[in-house]
Amino acid sequence: MKILLDDGLQKGVGTGIGNYAAALGEALSALPDTNVTREDFSAHGSRKKARAAYLAYLGSRAYREKLGGFDVVHYANYAMPRKVPNNTVAAVTVHDLAAFTHPETLPRAYAAYNRFMIRRAVKRADLIFTVSESMKRELVARFPEAAAHVAAVYPAHDAAAIAPTTPPVYENKALSGLEKRKFFLFVGTVERRKNLTDLLRAYLLLQKTCPAARGYALVLAGREGFGAEELTKLINKAQTGADIRLAGYVSAADRQKLYGEAAAFVFPSLYEGFGSPQTEAMAAGLPLILSDIPTNREVSGNYGYFYPLGDESALAALMARAVAGKLQADPTLAAARLSRFSREALATRTKDAYLAAMKRKQQ
Repeated sequence: MKILLDDGLQKGVGTGIGNYAAALGEALSALPDTNVTREDFSAHGSRKKARAAYLAYLGSRAYREKLGGFDVVHYANYAMPRKVPNNTVAAVTVHDLAAFTHPETLPRAYAAYNRFMIRRAVKRADLIFTVSESMKRELVARFPEAAAHVAAVYPAHDAAAIAPTTPPVYENKALSGLEKRKFFLFVGTVERRKNLTDLLRAYLLLQKTCPAARGYALVLAGREGFGAEELTKLINKAQTGADIRLAGYVSAADRQKLYGEAAAFVFPSLYEGFGSPQTEAMAAGLPLILSDIPTNREVSGNYGYFYPLGDESALAALMARAVAGKLQADPTLAAARLSRFSREALATRTKDAYLAAMKRKQQ
């Protein structure tokens, strides 16, 4: 089977979709009789100009002729051309439907573009992947006409990403002085959808109501996204004594050290398609505090500790339990849950879905 894997200009970005596509390509390449080619299109200039050039490339005759040499073309970033050769299966991954369900968490123009591209992909793709069963149910409820072509396949957890030992010092100066087991950690894009205002308010409440938590820091590690300035304003208004670290995008070594030394990982998202930081925190043996949304339940299950969205008091209470050492992180339970997200499962379930789509297309 010859597969063209296109991550939609995410290669090398080092986040979400790019990591998903890289892991998928490596996993598929390990299967017998499976040849994977990564789309190598690149464009210079601003992000908007690069995107426009990429979309023009997808619509070109040269690109369409190229596709004729592949059994499957898989678009990992939901954008796909209007036409694909009849002998080529067009697969697309829809990671989430935030542009439909939570448009206020995205720039207005991007949300509109995202909705348009997802509608087009759902209409034209031979095969639609979602990254969780929760997302599959959501997509089928919104697009029931696509139900027969949707497959839920979990992203792979990279077991090698969490090493048993941590580096001696942080590279990022914003992290200097952190005491082991005396900080709460969030890793991900600092954006409105991640609901970090809940976390910040809960942390400040914890500082007021739990004397044992004084001296605990809050670390937010990740690049800034849409709505980050709202959080910055709240941080600037925080009372004296609060130790809040906006670390930005951190290196793999620093991320490793953060996972190895935090008191607990907090993941307060409004909405997720999957939420890979959960699996990283589990693998590191951290207690995991999460917003009670369907995908968080699906991924973390009875390993996690859940609070109702918007209930800052409930979140602060769970953080206080972490300070008191009353949140347990069961390594056996973590291993059982992480086994569901192996690269082998990703590869075999994805290829099986390709084969089924090829059979449907030949009928």
